Amino acid sequence: MKKTLTLTATSLAAVVGLSLVAIPAYAEEAVKDGGITTSKGDITFEKNKGTTKPKDPDTGKPVIPVDPDPVVPTNGPLSIDYISNVHFGTQKISGSTEVYYATLDQVKDAESGAISERPNMVQITDDRGTNAGWKLTVKQEAQFKNGSSELDGAVLKFENPTLKSSNKSATNTPTAKAMTLSPAGAASDVMIANANQGMGTWFDQFGADQDSGKQSISLTVPGDTAKVEGKYETTLTWTLTDSAV
Repeated sequence: MKKTLTLTATSLAAVVGLSLVAIPAYAEEAVKDGGITTSKGDITFEKNKGTTKPKDPDTGKPVIPVDPDPVVPTNGPLSIDYISNVHFGTQKISGSTEVYYATLDQVKDAESGAISERPNMVQITDDRGTNAGWKLTVKQEAQFKNGSSELDGAVLKFENPTLKSSNKSATNTPTAKAMTLSPAGAASDVMIANANQGMGTWFDQFGADQDSGKQSISLTVPGDTAKVEGKYETTLTWTLTDSAV
């Protein structure tokens, strides 16, 4: 500070002939009387151990699943918030190979109570703050079964993955994959967030809109597969790991 004032005074003296004695003296007094000090700012972070509620992928507003048996979410800070159950409805027994499509998911707006249909989806939240990345996989534990009867050769597919997020950018966006599941086979990758990707809440819709969502999850059942009356079910296991490896 003194050096700056001295240079300024010298410059002025060269132009208008001012004395070089008085200005540095005033500068000394200003520093003595006013002085310099510092202050601090701070913020403390803690882990988010709560549960992130299901949201509307387009508005970010809370929604409530209409399904009477919703998937149980996991706790944060890295969490599976919501997964649509896959329902193929009631179908006529057929001796021909048939492709059945999952019905759209239904959710209720938490504020208005209005029920709407939307593509089946997965919702993931990463509030760790580490930017370490993550990976979501799914495994079909067994073939669709009804008691001792099972749908031999039936194939379950998830197609047209569409990512949505308020944090979506060229660098932060994970990769979403289409999947063809194999009963009791290896797990399939669903979403992969490499390092510095996938922070915040992400939605993986199967279908960009209602029309494409109606034909994005399919179950192909061979015509020569024996079928009996009643409900056939299977279990899908979704696993979220804390790195993309």
